[in-house]
Amino acid sequence: TVSSGANGVVLPTAVAGMVVTVTNTTANAMIVYPASGGQINSLGTNAGFTQGTTTIQFIAPTTSQWYTVGATYA
Repeated sequence: TVSSGANGVVLPTAVAGMVVTVTNTTANAMIVYPASGGQINSLGTNAGFTQGTTTIQFIAPTTSQWYTVGATYA
């Protein structure tokens, strides 16, 4: 349950080729963080990605980078 935009989840340590699907079914946005030392899209290292009410896949091409793909908007 996401009670406010300050709540969120942490992705596992990236392994090249790993895919993680995160679904947020609440009305509130949540923050998805990379594991320590990681990066999501072009955000800074350790910066959180704000995810609304969506299902998003996070794909890791390397051991420190995640990219978002396949957003489904509800």
